[in-house]
Formats: sequence, structure tokens, C-alpha cells
Amino acid sequence: MKTLLTTGLALVVAAGPAPAAAQIPDTPPAVIAAIIGGCTPESAFGFGSGLGRRYEGGRMRQLGLDLAPFTRAEVMATQRSKTLFGVDLWGYHPDDAGTSEARRTGAALLLEQLDAAAEDSGLFGARTWDDETETVIYSGPVAEPASGVRLELSQLGVSVIVSCADESLRQLAFDEAFGRTRVERPERPALPSAARIDPARCDDPAGAEALYDGFEAGGGDAADVMNMVRSSQEYFEHLTQWYGQELMDRGVWTEQDRDAFLMSFLQDEVIMKGLEEQLGRLGPLLETTLEIGEMRDAGDSVGSCRAAAGLVNLVEEIGRANEVQWARATALYKAEAARLGITLD
Repeated sequence: MKTLLTTGLALVVAAGPAPAAAQIPDTPPAVIAAIIGGCTPESAFGFGSGLGRRYEGGRMRQLGLDLAPFTRAEVMATQRSKTLFGVDLWGYHPDDAGTSEARRTGAALLLEQLDAAAEDSGLFGARTWDDETETVIYSGPVAEPASGVRLELSQLGVSVIVSCADESLRQLAFDEAFGRTRVERPERPALPSAARIDPARCDDPAGAEALYDGFEAGGGDAADVMNMVRSSQEYFEHLTQWYGQELMDRGVWTEQDRDAFLMSFLQDEVIMKGLEEQLGRLGPLLETTLEIGEMRDAGDSVGSCRAAAGLVNLVEEIGRANEVQWARATALYKAEAARLGITLD
């Protein structure tokens, strides 16, 4: 269940080789046991109130040191009802733990240990291998054989991804994402405000390493920005979908009217100008990602910190620009509703 955000961060993590003399530490058996035992029909590693329950928190979460080398989690909830259907845990050794090759080897060993522990635990009734995704899949929890919960183990470069997800809820996630379900009017997400990172914080080498470590682990300022941008995007998508549903419920729109209205956005100067500006940010986004790896390769703590800060700030800029476009879209919906004699607020 790798997403664009987490896969992109994994590529940054994998980018920089480190001193060959470093030693990849062993993963404590207690950590492996906690990870494997944390995927049950009721719970995905203890996040939220449990699988199938509403989840309101941030999607990118930093883990405690007691689960090292697993440092971050990505929580998977459906876009509209916010139903928790899975959690991905990402484990890796930081770039000062060894060369890229040593870290990839360490990840492969960790994957083998997790696989062996899952098989020995007897918690799942079946083990399969997916050639297409190169993933080990454990299914059929012994405690509840009919459950759709699966434990998936895979490797991406120097990272190991452990996923616990309820397959019976995945279709709901797809249906909500593509507007196939009725929706309730959403509430604006209450997440911590995310501020831009001042690059001057990177001028002190020690401070630069601390800031970069938080970025690499998927926590701190970087997580706040990512969570804010994603939640805002989902909120406005949900809100405009509700607007369309409401106009159809009131009998003033058909599905054809709704689709034609959406197509009219392609003629709106504000929305199209914003889209053009957003496309222009993709190049700098990729360049900055590559720059982080180059700075880590060169052992430049200050440079890599500044590049990481630049990446986070660019994502924050994209989020603010998105809000301008969504504000325009919601204004167009309200104007159309007013024209038809309907109040949406």
C-alpha cells in the first residue's frame, strides 16, 4: 500500500551511501514479535480505535524509539467516512549506519526475520507470495478465519514495509475515492498548523543533523506539512462531492449537469492558471529530492538539511496553492446553487 508521499520519501532515504565502517545493528527479537503480533482482526498496530472504526488523526506518524528500526507509519483511512482500513510501518537503518548496499542487505535480512517470525507465530492460516509486487502475504487470521485482515511484508531499497490491512474494507476505500458512495457533509480537519521551515535552522551542523533526522524518520515539521496538505485536499474533494450530491438530491441537477459543471472548470481562468503553476512545481520538486541525496552523498549535513527544508517548504507551497484553487471551485458551486435558488451553507 505504498503511496506517492511515502515512496518518494523512501527514495530520498535510499539515495545516500554512508561510511563503509558502520555496522548495521541487529533488530531485537522483541521488536519483531511486537510488529508481527500487532496485526490482528481488531487492530493495526494499535492505531486509532481499531480497523473499521473512524480515524481522525494524521496519516503520517512517527514511531517511538522502542520500535527501531521501524521509524514511521502511514495510516490508511477511506477518504470520505475516514474508516481505518490499514497501516503501513516503514523500517530502515539511517544513512550513517552503513553503505547503501549494506543497508539493502540489512533490509533483506530484516524481511527474512519478519517472515520467519510470522510463520512461527501461527497467527495466520495461509502464507502466499505475490510475484508482481514481490510481497509475502499472510492471511486468514487463526483467531477469526473469516476476517479479511492480511499481514504483508515487502522491501523497497533500504526500507522494509510491514502492512496490516483489512481487504474487506479496501473496496470501500476505492468506492469512496471514486465517488461511488453517498457522503455526509465533511467537517474541516483539525490538524496542527504547519509552518514553513526556516533554512537558517540548518546553519548549525548539529541542528542540521537533528532536523534532517526528523525529516528522514517521517516526523516533525515534515509530517505536519504532509498531513496538512493531504487532509486539506481530501476535505475539499469531499466537500465539492457533497455539493454535487446535494444539488442532485434537491432535484435541480442531474448526473449529466454535475459532470458538465465539473468539465467547465477546464475553462475557468483561476483554476487553470493554478493548475499550470502547480505543474511548474513538479520539476523543482524532483530536483530538490535528488539534491538531498547528492548532499548526503557528499557528507554535507547543512546542505542536505537545507535541501530537505526546501522540499518540505515546496510541498507546503503546493498545499497553499491547492487551497486557492479549491476556494475558487467551492465559490463556483455556491454561485451555481444560488442561480438555481438553493443554499448550500
